[in-house]
Amino acid sequence: MKKGYVIPLKEKIAFGSGDAGVNLAFDAINFYMLWFIVNVGAISPGMAGIIFLVAKVWDAVTDYFMGRISDNTNSSMGRRRPYIMFGAIPFGLFFMAIWYVPELTEMGRFTYYLIVYILFNTAFTVVAVPYGALMAQMTQNYDERTVLSSFRVGFSFIGTLLAAAGIPLITDVIFSNYGRTTSFLYMGIIFGAIMVIILWQAGLVSKERVEGDRKNYEGFFTTIGSFLKSSEFRKVTAMYLFNASGLAVIMALAIFYLDDVLKVGGDATIFMAIPILTALVFAPISTYFINKYGKKVSYMVAAIFMMTILFIGLFVPPGNIVIIVSFLFLLGAGLAACQIIPMSILPDIIDLDEYENGIRREGAFNGIISFFNKAASGIAVGGVGLLLGYFGYVEASPDDAVAEIVQPESAITAVRVIIVVLPIIFFIISTMIAYRFKLNKENFNEIVAELEARRFKNEKSTEKDQAN
Repeated sequence: MKKGYVIPLKEKIAFGSGDAGVNLAFDAINFYMLWFIVNVGAISPGMAGIIFLVAKVWDAVTDYFMGRISDNTNSSMGRRRPYIMFGAIPFGLFFMAIWYVPELTEMGRFTYYLIVYILFNTAFTVVAVPYGALMAQMTQNYDERTVLSSFRVGFSFIGTLLAAAGIPLITDVIFSNYGRTTSFLYMGIIFGAIMVIILWQAGLVSKERVEGDRKNYEGFFTTIGSFLKSSEFRKVTAMYLFNASGLAVIMALAIFYLDDVLKVGGDATIFMAIPILTALVFAPISTYFINKYGKKVSYMVAAIFMMTILFIGLFVPPGNIVIIVSFLFLLGAGLAACQIIPMSILPDIIDLDEYENGIRREGAFNGIISFFNKAASGIAVGGVGLLLGYFGYVEASPDDAVAEIVQPESAITAVRVIIVVLPIIFFIISTMIAYRFKLNKENFNEIVAELEARRFKNEKSTEKDQAN
């Protein structure tokens, strides 16, 4: 292993912390936006589901093109870092705008949230796709990537914790006297500014080391076709998508589950923090087992564990603090591995692609992965909103957005069943796919060695041509 491929601790921390900023926004949306636009923005669940579906599809389409743009960028700062740093400003501003409630009709508010959410997703793409591609350019060491993924996921849990527990802390405690409409806007301003600062320092400190051959860049459908020819790409992509869709459903319904099913009320801040803090503690433990037993086996065990805990969620009684805390603690233990492992596998496919096709396409790969991921999660979360509407979930009206609304039993049962059954189905499929993985540490190292040999040969050939 080349010394240059070992990442200094300072850089690992800086790179990983970038995901705190990205995940703060991502999970604030996943945890609270559906609930916010229904219960504060006073939009019906069905219309809210349409907002998610349309905006996510748009978001998915832009991801691939952002990946191509960053792949073809040549600057003194590198290919990815300029977008991470300068894209952070509109990213933060549009995040703030999401949490504003305009004084319009329901259709006017629907249009406002749809437009703002599309603009936010576009800014998110400008930042997140280059950031996702950055790790593959930082090192080609198999174990270092697992460590980097652990740092990234560890900080992502901090972002998730800020979103899950920080939002109700700001809106329901610190600014509780201002009403939900104003307190959510203040939250958006505070967290939007924090995101910009975090992403700036991540872009400043992280380094791009791995270049590879980027010639002969092909068109959209040809590029997707060349990726899909690889059976490992198809398997990893499918596993990642079903895993991410399961997690997206859990996050979208978490606040509904705690408020409407488990009846935790004003203690939502504490209960939302429990699984995130647990996942943060279990992140280094998960990394140890991943390095010892491999990514494939570790993921299958983690997914089966998650399905078991989710099934228990069907029977957790409302108001029983001991059982609720125990359930959330175990759920957090499973979340750690289910986020670290897929993230650590994705960069390995980039090297496999270069090995098989002779071109390095981190941005295009991450754009395609993000395209599929956001389309799948958009359909999943949008479908959840439509299901809630179908089973009679009652949204707030502008006059009672602060008042407590009593939900019908059909809606409460729907929340409990959907948050358990849909993710279990997704995790079953992802586990079946992971079972068929062939890429492991040994053959991955052989691929990297061959890529190094090719680059060395190309460098010598170039030097010879220049000498002549």
